[in-house]
Amino acid sequence: MLWFRNNDTMARLIVFSDIDGTILDLKRYSFEKSLLAIQRLVTMDIPLVLVSSKTHSEIMKLCGALGLHNPFVFENGAGIGFADGSYTLLGKDVQELSNHKTMIRAMVSNCIWADDIPVHELSFYTGLSHEDVALMLQRKASLLFMAEQLPATIDSINNSIGDYGIAITTGGKFFTVQDSQVNKGRAVQHIKDLFQKRYDDMYTIGIGDGYNDIDMFNAVDEAYFVGDDTLFSSIKGQCNKVIMTQRKGPDGFSDIINTITQPNR
Repeated sequence: MLWFRNNDTMARLIVFSDIDGTILDLKRYSFEKSLLAIQRLVTMDIPLVLVSSKTHSEIMKLCGALGLHNPFVFENGAGIGFADGSYTLLGKDVQELSNHKTMIRAMVSNCIWADDIPVHELSFYTGLSHEDVALMLQRKASLLFMAEQLPATIDSINNSIGDYGIAITTGGKFFTVQDSQVNKGRAVQHIKDLFQKRYDDMYTIGIGDGYNDIDMFNAVDEAYFVGDDTLFSSIKGQCNKVIMTQRKGPDGFSDIINTITQPNR
C-alpha cells in the first residue's frame, strides 16, 4: 500500500510497534483487542514490525500466531530477527554479558538472576505459562535479574560499568543487562535501511507504552504513546513529536491503526 504523505508525494507506510502493553494487554498477555487492527495491516499489505524486549523465540511464536513475516527487533534492540528464524545481533552476546554477572551482583542489592529462579516461580511471578517462561529465558544478547535496588540508583551503577560496554535498564518486572550501545531506535533504523532497499520512499509510525520506546519514537516519522498518562510528560520531554492516545494499550493501538489507514488521510 502507498500512503499519501503530501499532496504530490506517496510513500510506503511501515508501522513499528512495541508488544507488551501495546498489542498485548498487560493482564492476560492477549492480542484479542488488537487482532482486528493487525489483520487490517496484513490485508492492506502494510508491514508491522514488532519492537520489543521479548526474546527472539517469544517473538517468533507471536509472529506465527499473527501471520506476520516481517523483520522484528528483539531484546530491546540487541538483535534483528527474520521470518526464516535467522537473526543478527547488534551488540554483545549473552555469553560475553554473563562474564560480568559477579561484578553486577556486587553492586546491586539482592540481585537474583532470572535463569537461577525455578520456572514455576517465574511463571507465578510473571503470569506466563511454563512454556512461555522457557521462551523468555532463551536470551541471545541480554540478561534479566530481579533486585530490591531502586531505579534511582541505576545511573550511578551504569557510570561504574560503562567502561565494560554494558548497561542496566529498567523494565516492567525485571532489570536488564545488555550492550550499552544497543537500543530500540538503532535497531529500528537498521530495519528501515533494509526496507529502503525495496522502497524509494517510506513513512514510519511508532507505537509504544514505555520509557524504553523513546529511542524508537525518535527513529520514526510519527510516534504514539498508549501507556500510563503519568509517564507521558517525561517521554514527551525526550521526544517532542510523540502523541498520547485517549485509549490505552491494545485499544489505543487499534485506534491509531484505524486512523492511519483511512483513505485520503
